[in-house]
Amino acid sequence: MPFMYELKVAASEPSYTFVQRLVSVGSLVGTGEAVCTVTDGAMDFHVPAPRQGLVVEWFVEHGAVIEDGDSLARIVCEGTEVEVQAVEPVRLG
Repeated sequence: MPFMYELKVAASEPSYTFVQRLVSVGSLVGTGEAVCTVTDGAMDFHVPAPRQGLVVEWFVEHGAVIEDGDSLARIVCEGTEVEVQAVEPVRLG
């Protein structure tokens, strides 16, 4: 049975700024695949998908400030519903 989860950031920094979507609504993403880019002002980071699924909605636009626990996107997954944890952004480079 499909279920939805919201992609959330577990931010160790006070906040990030949303830079770019790397996948469009309607795109299938794999577990660990980078779905967007954020910055802390000094470095850029990718935000990975914690589970495979289909991106059905984005909640943020370029320049939006993202705090700990903010939702970035909604993703639909196959299988039994499970709790999906917020993800830590991964530094680029």
